[in-house]
Amino acid sequence: MVTLHYMKKILTSGLLAISLLAFCSGARAADFKIATVDLRKAFDSYYKTIAASAANSNSLVERDKKLNDMIGEEKKREDDYRRAYDEANNMGKSADARAQAKKEAEEISLDLRIRTETISNFYTTTELKRRDDMVEHVAALTAEIRSVMEVMAKKQGYTMVLDRTALTMTGNPLVLYTSGENDLTDALIKELNSTAPATPAPEPASPAGATPLSSATNSRTPLPTNPPGLIGPRLLLQPTNNTRIMPASPGTNMR
Repeated sequence: MVTLHYMKKILTSGLLAISLLAFCSGARAADFKIATVDLRKAFDSYYKTIAASAANSNSLVERDKKLNDMIGEEKKREDDYRRAYDEANNMGKSADARAQAKKEAEEISLDLRIRTETISNFYTTTELKRRDDMVEHVAALTAEIRSVMEVMAKKQGYTMVLDRTALTMTGNPLVLYTSGENDLTDALIKELNSTAPATPAPEPASPAGATPLSSATNSRTPLPTNPPGLIGPRLLLQPTNNTRIMPASPGTNMR
């Protein structure tokens, strides 16, 4: 049974094909020139894309360094909690000493909960901003590439330029065949990089001794829970995956 969603895809693709055929038939063959371009390759080869990708990687390194520092401080407080917990339940100590240790453990537990929430909020906020910035960069760079492509196509007398890596809504290639004779990809890349600065784009930072976020979070051991007469379970920060979003076409290099 054909679904409405699939029917819409077929209709959209059909309308695209009909429009292209109508455009071709309505123009004189001598005046109608089609070129192709690999937009994904052009995007990935653009020096501004490479620089933006390196900057994005560097921001991840800096963000993860701050997170690891925050997690390191939290683990120190966890050690303080265990010490106070043991003293609060050490029957060899006086009642006053156990009461004081119990109070200290409760205060540390509250501090740990606040730290956990702070770390989680910091990660969420910085990750959302990073993703939003990346989407804006992809859109802006794509607009620049299309602008350069338009000028180039008009100068060379092309009526239409098709992205040979594009897909239809049904997932099929938009360009089913091209001889490559009128492919402008290499010329476009050369033109885009003609304004590149003399200095190379910054390489992604990888400071020695940096601990991956996933390793820092996964290395934690559970704290004691439900100590008799003390406090309730300690809620630990759940490990967060250091996931790098992959932008939609064409920005495959911005990680």
